[in-house]
Amino acid sequence: MKIKVELKGLPDLRKELDRQAEKKAPVKKEILATANDIRTQAIDNCRALGVWDLGHLPGSIIVETKADGLQTEIGPTAPYGAYQEFGTRPHFPPMEALEDWARRHGFDSAWPVCRKIAEKGLKARPYLSPAFFAHECAFVDRLKKIMES
Repeated sequence: MKIKVELKGLPDLRKELDRQAEKKAPVKKEILATANDIRTQAIDNCRALGVWDLGHLPGSIIVETKADGLQTEIGPTAPYGAYQEFGTRPHFPPMEALEDWARRHGFDSAWPVCRKIAEKGLKARPYLSPAFFAHECAFVDRLKKIMES
């Protein structure tokens, strides 16, 4: 799952960083630090929401920096990360995917869980987007300070 968020003015920022090369390193450092803060917040959100059975989802949240250092991607590698973030419409999930979870939570089989999902879908439990929005404004302010100094 990837949520793509683009900073408005990124091309202008790149041009300005080419003009003021001494600011490139602090900007890259700020981008990486904020990405790691967002990752930490997303993991904390998983815990607060109860999206933490064995820790696979929060443990799969990674920060990947692009070659230029001015872009990062933050997100889970767990294939069900998007289902937790956005929820699902009603559908019958594959029972084998939920068998272990169901047994760990006291069910004899995954059938009742699958039936409930088939009737109601899964409720969204956003963990990543709130983490991003919690850091967005302060990040932009810090970038502005770097560029104005």
